[in-house]
Amino acid sequence: MRILAVLDQPDTAALTLDTARQLAERVAGTAICVLHPKLATNPDFQSPDEGLPDAAEQARFAQSVTARATALHQIFDNWRTTHSDIANAQWEEQAGDTRALVRLAAEKADLVVLDRPTTTTPKTTEQAFTAALYDAQATVVLAPLAAQATLGLHPVIAWQDTANLAHAIHSALPLLQKALHITFIIGESFPLTVPDPALVAELRAGGITVTVERFILTDEPVGEQIKAHALRAGADLLIMGAYGRPRFIEWLCHGPTVDILAHTSLPILTHH
Repeated sequence: MRILAVLDQPDTAALTLDTARQLAERVAGTAICVLHPKLATNPDFQSPDEGLPDAAEQARFAQSVTARATALHQIFDNWRTTHSDIANAQWEEQAGDTRALVRLAAEKADLVVLDRPTTTTPKTTEQAFTAALYDAQATVVLAPLAAQATLGLHPVIAWQDTANLAHAIHSALPLLQKALHITFIIGESFPLTVPDPALVAELRAGGITVTVERFILTDEPVGEQIKAHALRAGADLLIMGAYGRPRFIEWLCHGPTVDILAHTSLPILTHH
């Protein structure tokens, strides 16, 4: 398995790296590439109306780009030194358009680990998210907002019979086959109207404990119901199909349970 971890912000880099490491621990022979896409042009001067940066502004921009890259590289070096099992992880630093760089790299990866968008997410982090999930159509793992002890031992699958979820599950199969307990959560308008997924029997035949939990859909947004049921099930990874871009980013960043989830967030494996 090839994992690409994209680092953009020093304050979230450790969580992104640790998510990549925990995924690699679950699947033997995994290679990790860590990419920092560096800004090549100042985003404050993107149109003629904004004028041209003077020499002092150019110097400040170059200094900030270099300082961020240096800080991220140091975090990476410390992480790789601390964990001997990922000593072969590779660092890449490329300057250019964030969205273009991440798209090209994501197209070559089996899983792409990203910072999780939040209400304070900088534009470059959102561009990396859009590039990997929507432009490259890669399977993405969004890092949690806080460190967690395990990842992938008890995944929860938010079941829908959709192509997006089918792709996500296909990418996650190496993880699912080594899970201790998998829970499928199925939202229904009426009880027992959705049959058990065929994958349930296949996983059980492989010796994995699988639980199917059903709930009746309410007027609350479906995404919020999924998160609540996944947390109650004790998930350490949520697998789901992605919505369209505006809806999915809105769901990740906002909603009535955002304050709770900021303290009990889950990594999310998804595909679009």
